[in-house]
Amino acid sequence: MKKILLPILLVTLFAGLASCSKFLDEKPLHSLTDENAITSAAKARAAIGGIYASFQNDSWSGGLYVALASKAGFFNYSALDYALGYRQTSGGNSGCWQAFYKSLNAANFAIAGISKLTDKTITTAEKEALLAEARCLRAWINANLLWNFCHWWAADDDPYGLLYRDEILNLTNVQKARINVGDSYKKIFEDLDAAIAKMNDFTTPRYTSKQFAKALKAKLLLYRGGYRKDQAALKASLDLVNDVLQSSPAIFTMEAKFSDVYKNAWDSKENLFARYLDDNGSRTSMGGYYYTYGIIYNGNKLPLPVGGTLTAGLRYGLDWFKADPRWDIETGPVRAPETWDNTMCYTFKKLARLGSYAGKNSNPPDEKYAAYYFRYPELYLMKAELLARTGASAATAIAPVNEMRSKRTDIALPALAPASTDEAMDMIFREIFIELFLENGSEFFAAVRFQKSGQPWIVTIKDGKALEENRMCWPVPDAEIVNNPLMKQNVDLN
Repeated sequence: MKKILLPILLVTLFAGLASCSKFLDEKPLHSLTDENAITSAAKARAAIGGIYASFQNDSWSGGLYVALASKAGFFNYSALDYALGYRQTSGGNSGCWQAFYKSLNAANFAIAGISKLTDKTITTAEKEALLAEARCLRAWINANLLWNFCHWWAADDDPYGLLYRDEILNLTNVQKARINVGDSYKKIFEDLDAAIAKMNDFTTPRYTSKQFAKALKAKLLLYRGGYRKDQAALKASLDLVNDVLQSSPAIFTMEAKFSDVYKNAWDSKENLFARYLDDNGSRTSMGGYYYTYGIIYNGNKLPLPVGGTLTAGLRYGLDWFKADPRWDIETGPVRAPETWDNTMCYTFKKLARLGSYAGKNSNPPDEKYAAYYFRYPELYLMKAELLARTGASAATAIAPVNEMRSKRTDIALPALAPASTDEAMDMIFREIFIELFLENGSEFFAAVRFQKSGQPWIVTIKDGKALEENRMCWPVPDAEIVNNPLMKQNVDLN
């Protein structure tokens, strides 16, 4: 069986992206063939396009973020994720593992090929910029692998870090051991520092930029530093957040009208990086099952039964959300996605939009199923949390949140006035949930990082169920363990 599975895995990872239309100026590519070898600046740009095109699936959007919302306990879409009850052979989102490594292979292909280009085929400036972009994307992919399949929270010497790959996968290098957590962060930060040094400034949210590289590094430092109460990491994160706030181009800014964030999807001014879908006739399928279908039926079928309550599928936090004016913009009725089902369902319309069926059949079609990897408000939320964690007063810590709230003109969001740092932290936690829910997984990492009554917030959310730290990540999929005997499974997830 092992000899059969290995070639299948390699074929999957090396498969070209023929189904994707032009993402840059040429067809995206990342398969290693004589035809696709990177021999020119145009092919180098196409190889970068191949990395972005690899994000056009459910594992880089709703499939990942609905699962993380379930892990946090705000949703109970997936019982295994909600209970953190996955094992090597059951649950654990092996689809994300495969999708992430397919994207990583694309990034390594681009880096290897562009590095070999000579001065006769590409200018030094363009070569450096493209390599920096590819390394930023590789860091983004590895960050997602670390956050979802590794002990991202642990000490440097913890052995459950990345299965780190920096070369194109082939039959000679499939079997490989994972590196420790400290080395995992080191590898990611090496890529991000190279990106920060050589990448171009932000011009469009469809692509990464110098500012995104800084924001991603800040987020990695915050997640781990906040969990471990590491002041050095938290202060470094705060410096990066302040840098992005102060130095970003003016085109990256808050939307005055909150409704425009979702109306404009990936073209919103608030996006630093968003998953864009090629307009090639397959946007809904590329958008994935969860945003176009799953969260619709997970909401409330309308009309509600007598005595029923609109929840949009939430099992926790409903009282916070419904008291906030953003509820009426983020949620709403959406037609059922099946062709035969005219039922209306109340769900998170900001992501479901009109739903699979109605979206494709509207005039014009509405299929802008963006994945919001990083929006401007997150800078304010990160700054507020970082200030609170590094000793600022409650009033100083909450100030960035109040600045964010003041910039909305179509909804009235009054200033918050916490009486203590603990109250400020609770307010910031709720703001992360309400502002970013289902968009990029922030609510899960906040639920394990923030504390309530001396325990991670996730304990309160899940009605007092103790958090098993080793289960915060998914298991390495069974196929990887079977075919790669050097790979060590995460603790408690066999």
